This record gives sequence, structure tokens and C-alpha cells, in this order.
Amino acid sequence: MKRKILLCVAILSISFTSAFADNGKPAASVNLKSSSVIEAYIDANVHCNAALLNQVMHNEAVLKITRQGKIVEQTKKELVDFYKKRGDITLNCTPNFEILSSCDCVVMVRVDFKYPLFTQQNYVTIVKDEEGVWKISQINRFNG
Repeated sequence: MKRKILLCVAILSISFTSAFADNGKPAASVNLKSSSVIEAYIDANVHCNAALLNQVMHNEAVLKITRQGKIVEQTKKELVDFYKKRGDITLNCTPNFEILSSCDCVVMVRVDFKYPLFTQQNYVTIVKDEEGVWKISQINRFNG
């Protein structure tokens, strides 16, 4: 009986140590490659996943949307808060992307979300910082 209790305590200790030691590692693995950031951005949009969107966007990132001849800007915080309010839903769209240009530290991608009645185009700029972490710095969105 003592061995079982000791074994349970040891397993719980290891679990807690692993949970707290790996805090932040999922973000690091998603942000190690620009292709992972693109995939995460698509997944975050299709499923309205605020936490994932928060991981892949730079703190100073801006979303620019064209609406009736005007440009409307949303900050990362505003966009993440909007996704949190929407909750975990899956949008009725088919995503597709094309890498337009890339170099050592910048990737420009067009991400299309095709809905039944229209296609939303997102021109996404992904940059790599000094530590090798890739994040979205800007999104330009067109609904057509």
C-alpha cells in the first residue's frame, strides 16, 4: 500500500514538474518555422482559436481591413479578444495559401478563406526576430 501511495505521489510530482517546466514551449515549437506559423494562423482563423492566434501574432501586430473605401485597423489585443468572445466554433470555409515571397527573416503569404458566397484574402507578413522566433507582424484583409 505504501508503495502505491509513493508511486502516485511520484507520478503527480513528475506531472506537475513537467507541466510547469514546459510552460511556453508550445509557443516556441509553433514559432520555430514560418510554415508552422502559417498553418497555426489558418487553424486559428478557421476555429476561432484565440490562444493560438495570440501565440503566432507579434504584440505590435496590426490587422488592416478594407471596408467601403476605408482602412479599419485592429490591434492584436482587439482581434484576440474578438476571437475569445466568439468562442470555439468552426467557420464554413476552405483555406488555401500561397507563399508570395520569402527570405531569411521575412515571409509574405496570401491566405485565402473561401466561403460559400465570397473569398476573404489575407496578405500576411511573418517576421523572424533575433532569437529565431517567427511571428505575424501584419495582416491586410480584403473581402471580395
